[in-house]
Amino acid sequence: MDPKIEPKKGTTTVGITYTGGVVLATDQRVTLGRMIMSRVDKVFPITKNLAITTAGAVSDNQVLLKHMQAEMKLFELENKKNATLETLSSVLQNTVYSGYKRWNPFMIQAIIAGLSRDKTFKLMSFDPSGAAIEDPYTATGSGMMFALGILQENYKENMTEKDAIELAIRAIYTAIRRDSASGDGIVISVIDKKGYRKVDTKKVSMILEK
Repeated sequence: MDPKIEPKKGTTTVGITYTGGVVLATDQRVTLGRMIMSRVDKVFPITKNLAITTAGAVSDNQVLLKHMQAEMKLFELENKKNATLETLSSVLQNTVYSGYKRWNPFMIQAIIAGLSRDKTFKLMSFDPSGAAIEDPYTATGSGMMFALGILQENYKENMTEKDAIELAIRAIYTAIRRDSASGDGIVISVIDKKGYRKVDTKKVSMILEK
């Protein structure tokens, strides 16, 4: 790679807990330096009750995604029970931290979300060192500060799913308007007692048009 062209790890991802579930939202832009490269998904199911958002180096995120999906499937087969958010958190933290200590860190920021051990829905954010923080809402990526401003101002406890989806869309849309590395659409996913699902893109368009 030309040393003058540096990969730009730009994106915006958001996680919001609400009564009975959690909402994950991302933009779809991938950039390389000043170039917009492609449009991709950045929210992925790990199991039927767990999901992850990706921000940072695409290759690192792809490797970690496949590893987490395989590890959680193996856990469920061996233990004959569903993996929880704590299970995923432990494996992800150990994997990322081991890379960090080898001076070959995974250049990622991630949000994991889903059903926890106490049967509630929670989310956690990770940085390249493996540090994990649990919050009722969070954001990662180059547009995170813009998104966090919207979340901090408008998040409320005991939100409905509809309210949480609308707030997530507002947060991503605000970041897209102000961060050149974020853009090219918004993807929304929900995890609740029915499991993981994507929100119809028509609903996203309708909310933006309000």
